[in-house]
Amino acid sequence: MVLADAIALLLVGFVVLIFWQGRRQAEQARRYVEQYCKQQQLQFLDIAWQGSRPAKLQRHLGWLSRYEFGFSSDGESRYNGQATLLNMRLVEITTPPHRVPNP
Repeated sequence: MVLADAIALLLVGFVVLIFWQGRRQAEQARRYVEQYCKQQQLQFLDIAWQGSRPAKLQRHLGWLSRYEFGFSSDGESRYNGQATLLNMRLVEITTPPHRVPNP
């Protein structure tokens, strides 16, 4: 019974750790996307988690998460971009072709 309790405790701890890492990653993704939108003179609308998995990119092992975000370039149209993070590092941000407002 003691071994089963220890395994259950480790399992619960692992689930809590994954949840906590996911929340930190989501907050970091939001900061990256807001900064990107500001640099590109886009209006940030929202962000949503799309999925996560363990991954290895080049030499780095970690938790790869994808987020979809909404933005507007002219205040009327809505576009969806994607941000990818490995652990807490930004891997890429992709956006579709969108209208560029007149200066």
